[in-house]
Amino acid sequence: MKFFKKIWTTIKIFFVGKKKKSDIKVYQDAKATIEKGIDKEEILTKASNATNDEERKEILKPLIEFESAKQIVEVIEQEPEILSEQKPTRKRKKLYDLHELENEIKVLQSSLSLLDLKKSSIKEVATPDTSSFDSRIDKLFSLLSKNKIDDKVELSDFTVSAFDKDFKQLEKLLQEKSTLKRHGNREREKQKQREIYESNIKKELNNLDSLIGQNKLEDAKLLVNRLSKSIKPDYKKGVERLSKAVTKLKEKELEIFKRRQAELLKQQQEEAERIRIAQERILEQKRILREQEEARKRIEESKKLEKENKLKALLNKKSNWRDLKKVLQENNITILYHFTDHSNLKSIKENGGLYSWYYCDKNNIVIPMTGNSSLGRSLDLEFGLEDYVRLSFIKDHPMKHVAMNEGRITRPYLLKVSIEVCYFENTRFSDMNAADRRHTNGDSVDFLSSLRFDLFHKRYFDLNPIEKKQHQAEVLVKTWIPAEFITNFNEIAS
Repeated sequence: MKFFKKIWTTIKIFFVGKKKKSDIKVYQDAKATIEKGIDKEEILTKASNATNDEERKEILKPLIEFESAKQIVEVIEQEPEILSEQKPTRKRKKLYDLHELENEIKVLQSSLSLLDLKKSSIKEVATPDTSSFDSRIDKLFSLLSKNKIDDKVELSDFTVSAFDKDFKQLEKLLQEKSTLKRHGNREREKQKQREIYESNIKKELNNLDSLIGQNKLEDAKLLVNRLSKSIKPDYKKGVERLSKAVTKLKEKELEIFKRRQAELLKQQQEEAERIRIAQERILEQKRILREQEEARKRIEESKKLEKENKLKALLNKKSNWRDLKKVLQENNITILYHFTDHSNLKSIKENGGLYSWYYCDKNNIVIPMTGNSSLGRSLDLEFGLEDYVRLSFIKDHPMKHVAMNEGRITRPYLLKVSIEVCYFENTRFSDMNAADRRHTNGDSVDFLSSLRFDLFHKRYFDLNPIEKKQHQAEVLVKTWIPAEFITNFNEIAS
């Protein structure tokens, strides 16, 4: 067996021919043929005028394909599992392929179409009333059975030999009976075809009702189009059922349309409500943010006002400020000095004054180049002097040169400060550089009077080591010096 199977596998390509069409392809082609439609009456008229069967077959070809397609679609719609059936197994073999069925139907339909065409050319024969003949035949057979050949019977207005007369009538009647028999056969065949036709139409109409009930309206429309061409006008029940089905189809379409419109309206309302809620949420969020921003601004304004008040409070004068003024006047002190880098001037002008490095750090005021070293800051913290602005009594401070050498400043700028800052309530005085561990500071008139004012007008390098330290005595102003007390503030470029 395996040997023969191998041989068949090798040679079957010579017998099989082209690759067979798939079931789904057969179904799709049939549906397309039905949708395309035909003019049946025109085709039959042309075919009836043809001179031979080959020409008729060629003319009837569209009708044959159309009717075959209807049969294929009917088979698949009755057994839809044909299209979804899996590959046959050994236990269950497939009886036929759909393309084979299609070819067979086309052959049968071709023969049927030719027969229908020939049938339509046969003229209908009127059936005569033979009831009178039947009684005469019975009488004739009665005479024959009695062998009364010479008896006379009265037929119409003549008296003839009963046998001769009735024999002639019998011969004529038999001829008529033969014709009637053929006519009866044709009528029975027509009735049978009519019953098949009506049965198929009923199936299609039932299928149409099913499609409408399942809301398969597109398929239902195709079937209505097909039935409207298939149902003959004389089949009143079919016409009525089709009319009712079309009405039901339109009602179903209207119902579905209304339902879809209602769903669409509902969706639009829901979307509008969603947008409204979203907009309200956005407005509420904006309102909350606005209130938060206003609250934040109020807090900032409050803090700013509080800060300004604190800064202004620092400008209050000491109770003995006149005594301090007298000491400074007696020692010819008319101005104080503070050196900084030229890059810091913009920040000083924008912030309206000169601030301690500690205040700048706490309030996010950027100092591009600070004159303080890290050691100087740590010493300020150690002595509690981190929140003081340093002023000197001398123009050319030695620490300026140290800062330049260390690269902490590159373009020194000398700010001139009014001696009015000496009278502020929290201002202190240092007998040398306040970063020196041996320094002392105080805020009294006596402490101010103890400073070596005589050294402030001498050159730094002309002094001994102790005098050099005393030469660097400082005024320590709490937190800030407003711009109004910087006498050359207006000279600072914007």
